[in-house]
Amino acid sequence: MEKEPMQLSGYPIKFKVNLKSMKTRTLIWAWPTRVFHWMLAIGFAFAYILGDFDDYRQFHFAFGAMVGVLALMRIIYGFIGPGYSRFSNFPVGLKNQIAFAKSVFSKQTDYIGHNPVASLVLLGIMITGVFTAISGYLQYLNESQGEILFVGGYFVKEAHEIFANVFLGLVIFHLAGVLVDLFFHGKAGAFFSIFNGFKSVEAKPASIGTFLQFFGVIWIFAAIFIFYLAFNLSPLEKNDQNRDDEVKSEQNDDHDD
Repeated sequence: MEKEPMQLSGYPIKFKVNLKSMKTRTLIWAWPTRVFHWMLAIGFAFAYILGDFDDYRQFHFAFGAMVGVLALMRIIYGFIGPGYSRFSNFPVGLKNQIAFAKSVFSKQTDYIGHNPVASLVLLGIMITGVFTAISGYLQYLNESQGEILFVGGYFVKEAHEIFANVFLGLVIFHLAGVLVDLFFHGKAGAFFSIFNGFKSVEAKPASIGTFLQFFGVIWIFAAIFIFYLAFNLSPLEKNDQNRDDEVKSEQNDDHDD
């Protein structure tokens, strides 16, 4: 007799790949989850790339703050969200991790929502995103107002860089996982589900009511609003190294003339 798939909070976490499941389309990711994913991806990419450019510091602040709010709201959503977006449906337990490690390259079974490793990575991204944004704001206070906080200005700067690089590492790990999943489990449609929300699985669909629809709107509005506020922070003076480089450049120009 075939065993029923393991369930968390009433939602199955695994399914057997077969012809019937391939012909079934089930909503797994509601629109707030998908919008969050792409806003977070765009926000982190721009924040990280622009971090070393003084002329684009306002955009760095804005995108970084947006990432922090997106991650914080996603944590809240993890407790109130639908189906597979809830933390209670993240298979993060040790048994699930071991089972996943044994079957990661198998094309016979797949996970409906997040697989065990992806669940851990997502949790890491959310937590790291919040701390990256907080440490970035503390660094801004140190540099703009000359306030040496109780943790010290140098420590805040180092912590911000560490959190940002950990975030980057998690993103790279996530992208690697996407490629593995696309190659071995592409028939389930996990790659395209982050665009349209649907997977080719036979499972209980995620449902989103009026309250969560409203929460999703607030989520997006809060991210855009904090982007606006951070972009309009008082600009910081260029650091000493960049000022020295500009002076040398001007001196070389004068010498050439």
